[in-house]
Amino acid sequence: MANSDNVLRCGLTPKHVDVPELLRVVRFEPTTPDVLRPEADTDDAEVYATPAAEFRLARYALAAGSVPHRLDAHGAQILLCTAGTARLRGEDGTELTLARGESAFVRAGERVSADGEGTLFRASVPASVPE
Repeated sequence: MANSDNVLRCGLTPKHVDVPELLRVVRFEPTTPDVLRPEADTDDAEVYATPAAEFRLARYALAAGSVPHRLDAHGAQILLCTAGTARLRGEDGTELTLARGESAFVRAGERVSADGEGTLFRASVPASVPE
């Protein structure tokens, strides 16, 4: 969801549920989901083209002995390890190892590299965001 998307609650929280509006917008027919397929990118990542211009999702396949992936970004980013392990290194030499299910928040402007043996997802803001 993008920042300006509205939310219609369905009863999963104690907050107000607008049942008539929910019934108006929900379709009760089966459909085939639109599955996002990744495309190869220049930085050895697979990028998922999302409908939100201010959001970029990339997947990195980390292999033992391979060159570390540079994860520089002009904005903040979230890194999530979904398989194996991912070792993050900051420019100052600090290291953090993520295991499956663990994540890290990287502040805007921080330079990080990642290596290891596993799968790492990166949520960030694209280099050029339309205004």
